[in-house]
Amino acid sequence: MMKRTTEAASTSPTFNYRFVSAAGPWLIDEAGRRFFDGTSGSGAVGLGHQYPPVIAAAVAQIERLVHTGCKIGSAPRHDLIERLGAITPFAEPCVMPTATGTEAVEAALKVARAKTGRRAVMSFPHAFHGKTAGSLSLSSRRDLKRYSVLPHALIGPPLPSSTADTAAFLDALTAILDGGAQGGVAAVIVEPVQVTEGVYVVEPGLLDDIAARVHACGALFVLDEIHTGIARAGRLFCSDDMVSPPDLLLVGKALGNGFPIAAVTGEREILDALPSGVQTSTYSGNPVSAAAALAVLDAVEQEQVVTRARLLGTRMEDCLRAAAARHQWVGEIRVKGALAAFDCVLDGAPAPRLAARFRESAADAGLLLFPGGVAGNSVKIVPPMLLDPADEAFLVDTLTSAFHAADTFTRA
Repeated sequence: MMKRTTEAASTSPTFNYRFVSAAGPWLIDEAGRRFFDGTSGSGAVGLGHQYPPVIAAAVAQIERLVHTGCKIGSAPRHDLIERLGAITPFAEPCVMPTATGTEAVEAALKVARAKTGRRAVMSFPHAFHGKTAGSLSLSSRRDLKRYSVLPHALIGPPLPSSTADTAAFLDALTAILDGGAQGGVAAVIVEPVQVTEGVYVVEPGLLDDIAARVHACGALFVLDEIHTGIARAGRLFCSDDMVSPPDLLLVGKALGNGFPIAAVTGEREILDALPSGVQTSTYSGNPVSAAAALAVLDAVEQEQVVTRARLLGTRMEDCLRAAAARHQWVGEIRVKGALAAFDCVLDGAPAPRLAARFRESAADAGLLLFPGGVAGNSVKIVPPMLLDPADEAFLVDTLTSAFHAADTFTRA
């Protein structure tokens, strides 16, 4: 008699469909039904599923060399490090490859401690930097940290939602930096868009202000662009809009378009503060993932992905603004490049059940979306950035229909 095996509750998929193939924004299940992936594979498939040049590059690499281990180099790894360095804002760029985004965060914290000789690190409310111990210590979500033994990390003041609150925020930040940790703060890490919790945008001017306060206390400013980098936020990197580059810039997700790869980038004298062998990982710089990432960087330039991400964001924002004019329960709308989210609010309070009803209606119509927000009342829309007119029309039309369907829930 065969055992009945189930996947662990913690990792079980959000949707119960069993997908067997994909193309562009579409996932196809065992019954041949098509679903528009409004999550972009957790933000990683920025060019769309099975993007032909990326698949071709990976297949060609598989036929030549699949794996070397982290301490033996390869041609695609070498080429990718050069290409990444060339597009980063650093004068003497250095690249530390990793296999995942959370690994890049962990590595960045090690670099900061090695460079400054300090231990403490700081993040902000609504941050999400990964779920390994060091990365998870940066989260303010107690439910995520409950079962982990974590190093100490400081949680800074809430990032301001308007310029009127900036002065008070910076004063509170400075107070924590000056007195919040014995031995001083090694690094402050921030996402230019806090995507996981609901697409909360941090304006470039505020990033510059935070960086200035961080540098004044002798710490490193780390910009986590794992979700926003490689065109997703309507710029190659959000740091492109800052006056000065961060000390460390983290990339991942869209870099591999579905192949696992990420990296820490920065000036050589900063990254090389971490001694040889302290940060290694079996699959970092994997030749297949590196070859895929090289094809992604080619496509970003050839397909004008930065411009297309901005245009897609404008179309999504127009759709959401039109919905807000028709449906009183649509709360705050947040858009940055091809990242969008809106809140569901009833009688002035977060409405997570309404947000769930909206996502269910969308899924019934063939559109998959993820939740967000500490209260679970946000709906995130993160589609692939390369959509043809028919695919874009499906996205907008299905969102519009889901708004109308969710209305029935508010009257129940």
